[in-house]
Amino acid sequence: MLHEWLGELNEEDKQRRAQEAFANVIATEDGQIVFHIIFDNLYFVREAKCLEHQALNNYAKVLLGYFGEDAIYRVMEALIRKE
Repeated sequence: MLHEWLGELNEEDKQRRAQEAFANVIATEDGQIVFHIIFDNLYFVREAKCLEHQALNNYAKVLLGYFGEDAIYRVMEALIRKE
């Protein structure tokens, strides 16, 4: 059902809707915990010492795009709160 609904949206609306969903999730404490785990596992806040870890780090940067323009600040705020 969700896949069909997303298929009906144009690319700009898909991106906007994804950003809204990410913002809604990270606004919750549970969402902040989940994103802390995800970004930690993607070597976003740890040194990426090998090619595999660098690839994961690069994907973390792709995910940041879903958080909107001030993404880095919101994600880092969530990560810092959970340290």
